[in-house]
Amino acid sequence: MEMKTEVYVNKIIEDTGLTRKEIQNLIEEKKNELKGLISDEGALFIIAKELGVDIRNENKDLLKDIEINISDITQNMKNITLFGRIKEIYNVNSFSKNDGSKGFVGSFLLHDTTGDARIVIWDDQVKVFNESNFEKNELIKIINGNAKQGKYGGIEIHVGSYGKVILSPEDVDYNKYPKITFKAIDIKDINLNLRSLSVEGKVTQLSPVREFTRKNGEFGKVRSLSLSDTTGSVKITFWNEDAEILNDVETGDVLLITNVNPRLSNLDSNTIDLNANRNTTVTKENKDLDITGKLISNIKALQSSKGMVSFKGIITSVDNLKTITLKSGESVSLLGFIVSDDTDGIRVTLWREKADKYSKLLNVGQGLSLNEVLVKYSNFSKRNEISLIVESKLELIDLEIKNLKSIDLDRKERGANFSGDYTKIDMIKAPGTIELKGFIAKDLNNIIIYEACKNCFKKIENCTCGKGDDTEFRMITNLIIDDGSGTIRTAFIGDQAENLLGIETNKIVQLKETPEFEKFLEKKSSEFLGKDIIIKGRAKFSDYSNQYEISVYDFKDFNIDEELDRAMKKIES
Repeated sequence: MEMKTEVYVNKIIEDTGLTRKEIQNLIEEKKNELKGLISDEGALFIIAKELGVDIRNENKDLLKDIEINISDITQNMKNITLFGRIKEIYNVNSFSKNDGSKGFVGSFLLHDTTGDARIVIWDDQVKVFNESNFEKNELIKIINGNAKQGKYGGIEIHVGSYGKVILSPEDVDYNKYPKITFKAIDIKDINLNLRSLSVEGKVTQLSPVREFTRKNGEFGKVRSLSLSDTTGSVKITFWNEDAEILNDVETGDVLLITNVNPRLSNLDSNTIDLNANRNTTVTKENKDLDITGKLISNIKALQSSKGMVSFKGIITSVDNLKTITLKSGESVSLLGFIVSDDTDGIRVTLWREKADKYSKLLNVGQGLSLNEVLVKYSNFSKRNEISLIVESKLELIDLEIKNLKSIDLDRKERGANFSGDYTKIDMIKAPGTIELKGFIAKDLNNIIIYEACKNCFKKIENCTCGKGDDTEFRMITNLIIDDGSGTIRTAFIGDQAENLLGIETNKIVQLKETPEFEKFLEKKSSEFLGKDIIIKGRAKFSDYSNQYEISVYDFKDFNIDEELDRAMKKIES
């Protein structure tokens, strides 16, 4: 064994001039890369191949490729051999190479019992697409594949001119690779390792078709829906002509949706969304789906819950009925309230007709049963909150709970920065620093990005500090705040904008170049609208709008217990 290793090392030293220490380091790196699946000899064989050193005559027993499971693949692995079944077939596209010749690239999804991997094949290899048995569920062997980071996340296996794709291979135990059954999985089981999947559920939300223009000037459109089952809810997005698949779909329909791809949401790193593709099918099912939510025994447990739930509690706070303005210009009603028990509290939001109806029925101290409601995470409050879907039911009940808890805020409050001396909007008549309490009354329309001097933070064209050569991108977000006496425009700039949106400026710069930006604005608007907020900033008169506006220095969520405590101390003093 040592003799074989020594032969390989000497051959590599002879052909490359590398030292023994350098070669040993390469061996360790290769073994780590392949998770210990190979010996020193195997690692040396691969290293020699990558360095262009011919050691085939040294030991032909090591010419075997490395066969591993899809779940064991990591980025930058080379010389991979895979067996699996074809799960999805994608397009073959042509392109022009640097030398002017024509190239081809195609891809398909390979499945084994441990997961899925996208296989990308190049040039002459794409001929396999024309084979009569190149179809879903056919067993296939990949030889000499290279693992790379995929465009949409995850790992892709690329097969070039030195690799090979073999249909219906003979050197494999077919029993190890059972045929794929294309059945729906529970929404809670969706994960990024399942590169393609099918789901069944009830449509609980359906967005209108939205048109957009890409950076290259091309026209596009997008539509999405929320699908729920008893285990959770997921957003599914349909792009361009695929959006037309939803023309006959309505809220409340039960759908079987096949061949959709999980993607980590660009809007929330804790969320997995689904994207449709050309192989996606949407089938209406002539049945009802019972999506009864899991009964949660205490409200604190809702912070670790997902999807549909049912629970009980006592109303501890009810907001005034608010009217907010959507991007479409539509004015709609919104009602927020808090339900508590002896473990925690949680915010509930009602929209439109439900908001109007329950604003007349709900009072502090009433017991309430909330059935088939949806738990959703809010980046604004950094907590789970409750929203209603079509099937949701609210029922006033007799309920007695002692030692009611308010919302348990996990993040540190910045109360020390606020005096609690709030100015009414209609009383702002002069420039100066003020504190304001109100609610967000209008959709988030845009986010402004500008190049600024790192020293003075002014736009580079306005920089006067002489250090404008060192620049950075900064952003401005505007919110319309309503406190009952009037409305005012507020500007969150730089760090305050990042804190408000929960995302760094450089990511917004990238996001603005994609159709996802409009989805980001919609998501943030749904989180922000109607939220109570306290801000501290400088009021100044704007010649552009001909009214006062506020540049925000600091902000925080409205905490009713904190405000009551502040009011009591003020009365006592």
